[in-house]
Amino acid sequence: MMIEVGLSEWEQHCCGDPFRIGATVTWKLVARAPIKDAGTVRRYREEHHGETPEHVPHLPVTGTVRTIQGLHYAFDEGPHPGELTVRPSSEVAVGLDAVPGAGTQLPGCSAEHRLLVYRVRLEVAEDAVLPGYVGDGQDDWLGQGQDRGRRTGHRACAQSSTSMPT
Repeated sequence: MMIEVGLSEWEQHCCGDPFRIGATVTWKLVARAPIKDAGTVRRYREEHHGETPEHVPHLPVTGTVRTIQGLHYAFDEGPHPGELTVRPSSEVAVGLDAVPGAGTQLPGCSAEHRLLVYRVRLEVAEDAVLPGYVGDGQDDWLGQGQDRGRRTGHRACAQSSTSMPT
């Protein structure tokens, strides 16, 4: 079966392993909020910095990478000094063949856009054990342009702060 996995750029840049289309990967996944359209592929986010609350299921899942997109967003100055806010409707999806590992970073797709999320279609076994969704308020950031790692101040990997308009 095919699932969609979002990987934050800051986590990949900080500590991620490189991967490419066709590669077999194992990622710790957390279920994202279901979309009302029943035909939509199940969505997850990858996380490996221990930021998922204990009560939220997060399981290692193995699959084969079938597609990769880099999601870029434009920003405006936020309400606080040094804070950036994602410009509504600014998402640009760029198809990729591979994603670099820790210590490397892809350039933005334009002077005003910055890469925040990798969206990966991952093929997993039909009987794969996948985590169930638990509304923890932490899945809304991914795919909507918010760089959660920078918002929460993950100092080891990020230097600035971003926020998402509500």
